[in-house]
Amino acid sequence: MQFGILGALEVVDGEEHLSLRSIQQRTLLALLLCHHGKVAHSDVLIDALWGAEAGDAGGARLRLQLHRLRRTLRDCAPIVHRAAGYQLRVPSEAVDARRFEDLVRQGRQAIAAWNDARGSDLLRAALDMWRGPALSGLNDISLLRQHATRLEEQRLAALADRIEADLRLRRHGDLIAELSELVREHPLREKFRAQLMIALYHSGRQADALDVYRDGRDILSEDLGLEPSPELRRLQTAILARDASLSLGPPPPAAPTEGAKRRVHRRTTLRHAPTCPHCARRVR
Repeated sequence: MQFGILGALEVVDGEEHLSLRSIQQRTLLALLLCHHGKVAHSDVLIDALWGAEAGDAGGARLRLQLHRLRRTLRDCAPIVHRAAGYQLRVPSEAVDARRFEDLVRQGRQAIAAWNDARGSDLLRAALDMWRGPALSGLNDISLLRQHATRLEEQRLAALADRIEADLRLRRHGDLIAELSELVREHPLREKFRAQLMIALYHSGRQADALDVYRDGRDILSEDLGLEPSPELRRLQTAILARDASLSLGPPPPAAPTEGAKRRVHRRTTLRHAPTCPHCARRVR
């Protein structure tokens, strides 16, 4: 059984999409999933589901909803009672948000190891898992709204990392349209604005890159009374001066293949092998 929260809540059992009949069942399942296998306190669940309206009947109402949810999930996802509350016991890989986080971690590790192509692919695969705003339709629940906001921040950070890898892979022209849309959607996020400036500059569009900076400066000044960050100002100065620091330089080294590693190992072994005293050849 698979659970999805990167979009509207969904439960898939094989080829079948299970239907959660009531808003209480959807909310309860989402709350349990967002605890990542930890115990969700009964008081927290009752407050999220009914608030002050629960009254003295809150515990009984919660047990009734848990009974209905267990019946819907067909015992494929055990909900166990603990002293303080309830725990949904499902493997991490059964929840799309956990798989997303794992792929993002692998992608960043690949980028840190100078394998930008693999890092970009892994981050793209993670981002492709999103079907819409996280937990859409359940935003009126404060706890779920907070969790959805955290997931969205993780998505935007992973997106910025993927674009950074693509910039190092010299995919500037392919990124301009995507970055332009991101800057329109998130005008106060300077990371996307800086990336768009770099993509435009390396596509031979210096004037457009400077226009992007001026637009951001105007938005910050008019809306917040602030100036762009020092990093963005330094980037603007570098673009104005066509600074050598913006030079692409040689492409980053590719991660060595297994064959290359074996050849290096063989050469190193031969270099340090003892020599024959009669013919000065390496002894293998």
